[in-house]
Amino acid sequence: MISGRYQPPRVYWFRGLGKGAFGPRQVLQQESEAAEKGYSMATTNAADLDGDGLVDLVIGDTSGKVFWCRNEGSRTAPKFGARAPLRAGDADLRVCHKSDPLPVDWDGDGRLDLLVGDEATDVVFFRGLPGLDFAPGVSLFSRQPIDPTAGYAKARLALEKHRAVPGYRVRLAVADWNGDQKPDLLVGNCEEGPKGEKGERGRTTGYVYVLLRK
Repeated sequence: MISGRYQPPRVYWFRGLGKGAFGPRQVLQQESEAAEKGYSMATTNAADLDGDGLVDLVIGDTSGKVFWCRNEGSRTAPKFGARAPLRAGDADLRVCHKSDPLPVDWDGDGRLDLLVGDEATDVVFFRGLPGLDFAPGVSLFSRQPIDPTAGYAKARLALEKHRAVPGYRVRLAVADWNGDQKPDLLVGNCEEGPKGEKGERGRTTGYVYVLLRK
């Protein structure tokens, strides 16, 4: 298992030992200690992005950007380079805030795409292109091009239109949930409960939603 941390934005590795057991937590080493500086949050998944047979890291952060860390080690002794932003067209690949990137072949063309969750409960599809590039992002829910600005996030959180999942700050997984040979979407979120009698903030709860592929 791998798990990102909010602050410091490290990535941890729990080596599988078999039969459901895992080894102690290790920090996945990057190019240098400086790799953590300038970042906040490390929502992390893994995939072989460059096709060299080694698993690389794909990391989101609070800025909404998505970073790639190339595995410069081996399968059993991974070592990762510095975080480099992935690109969508002529700009850094980005969603409005707090990106959660999931590499997956969503359109079935044999090339890895990116699904990226954000703070405003959107899930953005970036179609994979040759050479570690991606097409500009399109919302899976509204099917419209996305706007990665903070103003967009605030406006979207204030509206229910095109929000398939309530709350905010989504996390993603993909699986064939109903066995129809199509990838379905699992979305985790944060939802704030009702305020108390004295106006204090309600308890924040997380849920998991299953969205079946049509």
